[in-house]
This record gives sequence, C-alpha cells and structure tokens, in this order.
Amino acid sequence: MKVIFDSDIPEEFKEQILEAINNENIGEVCKECGSDTLYVAYLEEENILDVKCYNCGYSYLELELEEEEE
Repeated sequence: MKVIFDSDIPEEFKEQILEAINNENIGEVCKECGSDTLYVAYLEEENILDVKCYNCGYSYLELELEEEEE
C-alpha cells in the first residue's frame, strides 16, 4: 500500500513507521473500501499515531512514538 504522512510527522520517524506498518501485514488494499493508500496522522493524544485508510478512514493500528534518550 502507498502511505501518506501528515505534515506534522517528523521525517526521522517515517522509516520506523513504515517498518511497523509492513510488520502488520495489512495487505495491498483496504478491506473496507478497496483503496490502496494509507494515511498516518497524530491522534488527540501526544505521540500516538493512527494508521488508517486514506479513502474511508478505517483504522488499522495505532503506534506510539518513543523518543530515545541520549
């Protein structure tokens, strides 16, 4: 599936997010509407991302971003 990121998603997290999506075996098209595009955006809670269908909004998973401490 194609993935579109909300403009608020930091560039340094995008590769990790794509890996997490690939590990979930979501499939090639949305099981609700047949769209081939996902949208990743922040939920109301800070550091929680929603991975959903770009077309119908069906939510596939939520991811929590963790910042590494140095």
